[in-house]
Amino acid sequence: MVVLLEYLLDGKVLSKNRVIFLIIVCVSVLISSVREPEYSRYGVICATIWVPLASGYKVQWGRVLRQYECSTPALMNAVLPYSIIVQSLMGLVVDPPGVLSFQWTWEAVLWIGASGIAAFLVNLSGFLVMGGVGALSHILLGQLKSAVICLGGYYVFNSVYNAIQLVGFAGAVMGIIAYTHVTISEKENKRKEKKTSKAKLTIPLLSSESQKNQKIRNLPI
Repeated sequence: MVVLLEYLLDGKVLSKNRVIFLIIVCVSVLISSVREPEYSRYGVICATIWVPLASGYKVQWGRVLRQYECSTPALMNAVLPYSIIVQSLMGLVVDPPGVLSFQWTWEAVLWIGASGIAAFLVNLSGFLVMGGVGALSHILLGQLKSAVICLGGYYVFNSVYNAIQLVGFAGAVMGIIAYTHVTISEKENKRKEKKTSKAKLTIPLLSSESQKNQKIRNLPI
């Protein structure tokens, strides 16, 4: 969805190698997420609604940063107050047992405040990645984090995963590493091409300047 939105909005096209490794990552994530052959209609509906909205949010965040040439904290300062109002109103409806029936002890207020600070730092890091690197890289980093956590839980804490899921976790990690390697190499090649093109443009200027100096020297006094 992110690749499609970036193509429709900005005309961004991925190379064949990046597409191949991105497909490997997607397939690996699907394999690792399979636990039981059961589907929920309600879950499918929620995912169908959530995926385009979340992808559009990530893509548009980076586009706005580039459009207005502002920093991530400045954009957060402009957007998050409205988000706080909307989510506070939604929390009264969808977050049981509700504000009135909840026991507001000092310990509860302390932990809620600490979780709010942690959530702000998580959002800040995510927005920095989306603005500086891109929406697709932000999603891949999230998948890499999940795969590493699951593999670490299996080997360190004896978490229960079947062989197919472990293959999916490992495939996602290797696919993301390969995708990152290809992306970095492509950027380096583009930089080298720009340097060579600039050098080709400056060579005729230098030669013409030297020719002018040579003609001036050959003029009779």
